[in-house]
Amino acid sequence: MVGIRMIKRFIISVWFLLILAPFYSLNAQQTIPDSLNGVVYRGAFDNIARGVIDGNLIETNFRNHGELSRWNDLPWGVWPRGVGGRHIDGIGVVVSAYVDGVAPDRVETFQDYLDIISDPGFRPDTLLNPVIINYREAGARTSPYNGDLWGWLPLPGFNNPNRVDPITLGSAPVPALSNDLDSWPDFWPDRLEEDDSGWPGTWNGRDGRFPSSDLESYYVMDDFSDYEYAFGIETNGAHSGLGVYYPSPFEDPSIGGLGLQTQIRLFQWANILAEDAMFIIYRITNKSEQDQSRLFFSQIVDYGLGQDEQDDNASYDPFLDVVFGWDSDGLADPTNPGESRYELGYAGFAFLESPANDVNMLDDDLDGITDESRFLENYLALTSQSEIDSYVSSNYNTAQFELFYGQSYDERPAYKAGIWFTTDENLDWIGFTDTNENDVWDIGEPLNNDVGADGLGPFALNYPGPDSGEGDGLPTNGEPNYNELDVDESDQIGLTGFDLNTRPFYESGDNLRDDTWLFERIEATLFSNPDYVEPPTVVANEPFILFTSGEVELFSESNPGAKSTDFFSTAWIFGEDEGDFFKNRRTVQNIYNSDYNFAQPPIMPTLTAIPGDEQVVLSWDTLSVNSFDRFLQDFDFEGYKLYKGTDNLLSDARSISDVNGTPTFYEPLARWDLDNDISGTIPVLEGQAMYDLGSNTGLEYYYVDNDVTNGKLYYYAIVAYDRGIQSSGGDDPGIDPQENTFRVSLNGAGAVVGTSINAAAVMPTTKPAGYIGGGTDTDLSKVTEGSGTGSASISVAVEELIDESKLYEVTFTDSASSVGIQRVTTGYQIREAGGAVLASSNQFESTSKIVDGFIVNFMNDGPGTIIRERTGWVSNEGQENEIYNLDPTELDGFSTNWELAITPDRDGDLTNFVRTDHDYEVYFVDPADSTYRPPLIFGAGFSRFEIPVFARNLITGELVDLFILDNNDNDELNKGDVLFLAERDDRNRVKYRFMISILESGGSQDIAPSPGDKFKISTTRPFGRDDLFRFTMRKQVIDNDLAKDALENIYVAPNPYLGAASWERKSGSIGRGERRIEFFNLPRTCTIRIFNVRGELVRTIEHEGSFNDGSVAWDLRSNDSEDVAYGIYFYHVTAPGIGEYVDKFAIIK
Repeated sequence: MVGIRMIKRFIISVWFLLILAPFYSLNAQQTIPDSLNGVVYRGAFDNIARGVIDGNLIETNFRNHGELSRWNDLPWGVWPRGVGGRHIDGIGVVVSAYVDGVAPDRVETFQDYLDIISDPGFRPDTLLNPVIINYREAGARTSPYNGDLWGWLPLPGFNNPNRVDPITLGSAPVPALSNDLDSWPDFWPDRLEEDDSGWPGTWNGRDGRFPSSDLESYYVMDDFSDYEYAFGIETNGAHSGLGVYYPSPFEDPSIGGLGLQTQIRLFQWANILAEDAMFIIYRITNKSEQDQSRLFFSQIVDYGLGQDEQDDNASYDPFLDVVFGWDSDGLADPTNPGESRYELGYAGFAFLESPANDVNMLDDDLDGITDESRFLENYLALTSQSEIDSYVSSNYNTAQFELFYGQSYDERPAYKAGIWFTTDENLDWIGFTDTNENDVWDIGEPLNNDVGADGLGPFALNYPGPDSGEGDGLPTNGEPNYNELDVDESDQIGLTGFDLNTRPFYESGDNLRDDTWLFERIEATLFSNPDYVEPPTVVANEPFILFTSGEVELFSESNPGAKSTDFFSTAWIFGEDEGDFFKNRRTVQNIYNSDYNFAQPPIMPTLTAIPGDEQVVLSWDTLSVNSFDRFLQDFDFEGYKLYKGTDNLLSDARSISDVNGTPTFYEPLARWDLDNDISGTIPVLEGQAMYDLGSNTGLEYYYVDNDVTNGKLYYYAIVAYDRGIQSSGGDDPGIDPQENTFRVSLNGAGAVVGTSINAAAVMPTTKPAGYIGGGTDTDLSKVTEGSGTGSASISVAVEELIDESKLYEVTFTDSASSVGIQRVTTGYQIREAGGAVLASSNQFESTSKIVDGFIVNFMNDGPGTIIRERTGWVSNEGQENEIYNLDPTELDGFSTNWELAITPDRDGDLTNFVRTDHDYEVYFVDPADSTYRPPLIFGAGFSRFEIPVFARNLITGELVDLFILDNNDNDELNKGDVLFLAERDDRNRVKYRFMISILESGGSQDIAPSPGDKFKISTTRPFGRDDLFRFTMRKQVIDNDLAKDALENIYVAPNPYLGAASWERKSGSIGRGERRIEFFNLPRTCTIRIFNVRGELVRTIEHEGSFNDGSVAWDLRSNDSEDVAYGIYFYHVTAPGIGEYVDKFAIIK
């Protein structure tokens, strides 16, 4: 753990700070400037943006002024995503207060107001109740004088106002979404004080420079435009007959409302456990000069379960702080009448986080700690467990602490580490692990929570380098489990008010626009109100709910010694039935208790999908392999799964059920995993299902799907998964393996408008007539240089990236090798000849990573298998017609009749025989020149007479031993004898390689080989450091001569068209859905004219295709956009410079 000596050096300075510094720190808060570079950071109507969030099974519209799921704005409150139905008709946030006002008859000018409140004897003569809201038409208050909106309005600078829609190419600003980089601002105004000012180019997450969930949105709004209680220039008097109030009358009288600024985050996880929930988090700050001592935070929700609202029901559970709704018959009519009815399930909201009271000397949340706060700055550093024991026993209710956390304080991480900073009130922040005990963090040592203000450690994706607080052994604002990012470090007051009523009651007349009516309703539904009436447990027909927490005190942000920010959050939950709903309620509580964190999967891979003729080529990057889990402090990547479906939810692939028969997991089209000691299925979801970790296949980054039909749209997702942590038994539940989620977004008409980076929607189609694909003309059937016996091939993944100008080289690494030791290929490198490495891997795989649009496929041989076609007597050595045969009588140039049998061992003896991946030659010489005498081996039974034969290792060039088994004991080498080829290992022990038998075939004559005769033994050899492939690439082209010959291949499908085609997308939430036929095998550029049987031109289609597209669709509409009649039609294709083609098709009713 972090060095004790280093911590102790800080203790004196800490005590000094405790005396001189305030209890709170503005540094803990994310301050937004009033203005910067001409931009005024204040809410304005022109900043309003609408977006859609669909990161899991919940899909809904939302606006950046606190409103979600607006009624009659598709999609609103849809679950599960893609159904096209509704469940919730509106969600809004409300803040109200008691404030001191001045009676309007005392104020004739604004100066009058200032004079009155400046009087040292001023006593308010009226108590006002401003209510801040901006909720569709029913809750949108506008100025009666100029029409300006009075309520929440979004600040500029938190999205990209110039965003362009990728489909329409028109201006389409949306609230910032974590998966849409074009929606982000150039910098974040609330991160200007960070080391990398403004965090440009990265997401502004709750926990740092990354999203905490799979999809999230972030925006900021304020109430400064709410001038209901201001002095009006238009009226020359008070706007309200109830009184006058300004939250910042002296510093900035242009601020209206309550002077509040609210940051809102929406979180969605697509993990199977959390796919039915969305988190809504409000961070509310008092920006005014006046302290607000009596605030109430509220949320309103309007149920709308299906089209028929007359059979809606809602109920609540006060013990779980949850309200839930259902439909009487469980079914709903779709928004689009053309679709079938769908099952509604259950929908509801859980109250999670409330504001806190940290000054009342009470333990409001019953966690054993009094008045804890998420904005404390000055701590005591306790550096031993005995010091911690002493402090906790004096300041904590340890029994209540253990009851709240389910463990005693001495089981908490900080106590176990023996170092505790007291502002980490629940003892769960720990610094870096000082493995080498040198009192400083060194690269490679676990950082744990000590990651600095940006939340990123060295192994994080897009790590920008160390920042403030990283690896210093001290807690820093912005680090996990500390201050603002630890929800348990606040003395929350909980839910203090609730109402379950009906929409007509709340939205009657101007109720939601009337501050007095709405505040009185909030006040009446407080549990502390003596006249509080508990709502009915069930409300039928258009239920409407109100959550409230208060009173809350927020001091002015200009007061550094007091809290000016607090929090409020709820979770929107769905379930298939009541049991599933409450199971999901437990899940969202667990996520909240983990500081809005959930088990994280590996880094999401990026998928590329290229359509082909009756195929789809899929490839992905390798980032996932190096994923580091910041919570487990481990590299835990295990494998990839490839999913395929025919709808955007890949529903047909979700076929693996749990023990209850509920479809739970997706059946992969293909799977690849690390070749390690982890494989097989394991129980997950608390034993309710099984998860397959793979079968040690090794990794690949490329797949060709040939099971597709041209013209049909397919959806793919590549997910990386980790290995999880197995339960150790007892109370340890372990952690289930986590895999990436995926998303394919559709618009109301069912067209794809966006995908996550690991998903793709692709339609296979024919290539243009005359198409010749890219590739290589280099012979890769053998290595360009070296001794490896394998081969390679090229697969083109992205044709557009092929570069014809480069000369590529592939080299390899291998395990350490010596004589008789089989080498193993351990990696590869692909580089431009003489240049830097373009791709590499330290673990050899059968396919390479993508380089310049292509993939290298390796056919690597295993070691030591005899290559029969290159083993035997050699004829025409070194020539193109070099041939081998074990029977020399079958070859030209040999007089000997010694037929051989060569085996790599003797009767399965693998102790004395050790295979090798080397090649050998045995050659005969003139005995008058030289002879070979085998070495002596005691007890082996070998003869030691001299023979005119030598053997050589062709890889090392060294001579090797030959041992003679003289079966006829004539001290001569002849038919029937056996040679044993052998080498010495590093301990000088003889290891046999091959047994060479001279067969007694070919008649009674025994004709020995002549000087110069030789035979070779060739074996397979894996790629190694001496091997090299060198090649160039060629691009795809269109050959017009081939295109002319291919015109006859043009066709229409389906033909006949029988009212529909299998590939037509089903309707989304609007319209009938598409109708289309496809023309295939077209030239790249051509004109198609369609005629009816009367010869009248019905439609002209101009086809300007690409290299990947030799087809065009017709929507069965005429040039006048009218649906065509059933019947026979003729089509005429003309292609400049190529030719023309005529054929017909039928449309049948």
